[in-house]
Amino acid sequence: MPNAASGLARDIKLIRRRAWLFIPFFVLGLILALFIGRVAGQSNAVASMSLETVVQDLVLGGDRGLRIFEAQAMTSDVEFKDKVKAKLGDQNFDYGRYAISLAPISIADGVSKGILTVSIKDDSKSEAERLRGVWVEIFSREYSEQEGLFRQRFVSKKQIVADLNEKLYVEGANKLKPLATQKGLALDELLRLRGNQGTIVEKLNDVQSKQYGEAAEIAALLANPQLVSGAQATVIIGTPIPDAGAEAALRARQTVLLAAIKEITAQRYSYSDAALEPAFLAELDNVRTLADIKNESYVRLNNARVAVTSAQSTIDISYSFAGGVSGTLLGRVAVVVAVTLVFGLIAIYLFEWLSQVRSRAA
Repeated sequence: MPNAASGLARDIKLIRRRAWLFIPFFVLGLILALFIGRVAGQSNAVASMSLETVVQDLVLGGDRGLRIFEAQAMTSDVEFKDKVKAKLGDQNFDYGRYAISLAPISIADGVSKGILTVSIKDDSKSEAERLRGVWVEIFSREYSEQEGLFRQRFVSKKQIVADLNEKLYVEGANKLKPLATQKGLALDELLRLRGNQGTIVEKLNDVQSKQYGEAAEIAALLANPQLVSGAQATVIIGTPIPDAGAEAALRARQTVLLAAIKEITAQRYSYSDAALEPAFLAELDNVRTLADIKNESYVRLNNARVAVTSAQSTIDISYSFAGGVSGTLLGRVAVVVAVTLVFGLIAIYLFEWLSQVRSRAA
């Protein structure tokens, strides 16, 4: 123990006596620290985000706009980039410095999961972390909030499609309207004819079916004169008819019914596709299709509004850092201290050994 203590004291005394040898290596350490800091590479700040969106109230396929792919696509949107630049306080910032990648986990109706990774490099570790933090803050807000860009992009795209289809339909209908007027036809009836429900053709069919029934009854009575009576005529026509005038009244009613049936048949035919010119029919079919598409696009728009309201988005974030450690202030200090101590101690003991060798030689 005394020997060890005396040896330690001897070493400390030696280091103090030769302490000036640390000076050149301290200078060398400073030079190496500056050089290594330049060649050490940039600091890379990384954030990995586990994303999940669950849509509670969903029609089949109604979440196609709230899936993990759309979350990544949002980051390339001009509006998203502008939000990041505004938060950074630099509208000229090169957004392309961010490296963004997606690893989908599961995608199904109503559920979408994945890991979105963003990284950015900078000479300064603190600046790289700041740039990463701003991006993550903007993304987290725009992805998870009801009024965020993730949901609004979904609804706005549906709105754009609906507006476009509405415009195309109106343009097509306005083009057809004067042509239909020339033919004495109501355009709204032509556009509603498919299925005939709620149209003038449906009403004409109802009227004509009753007329056919009444005409058949009259024809049956007139075919058997012995059955003709005022009572029968009264039931069919609906007004009191004496026996003497029954046959004449029935024949008059029959003439009116047959003329009405013929006229209604002509009206019904005028609204059928077979009565229309090929060019007009082609334009009409185009507008009918646009009407179907327009209606469907508004259905999808309102489905999207329901989906974004019921959607719940969660995000878990983990941070990591890589590269550029020796380029930081602490890294440079560590280089200086290491070079000074290691090479300084080597120089001290080497100098002492050479001194002893020279003394013995003398």
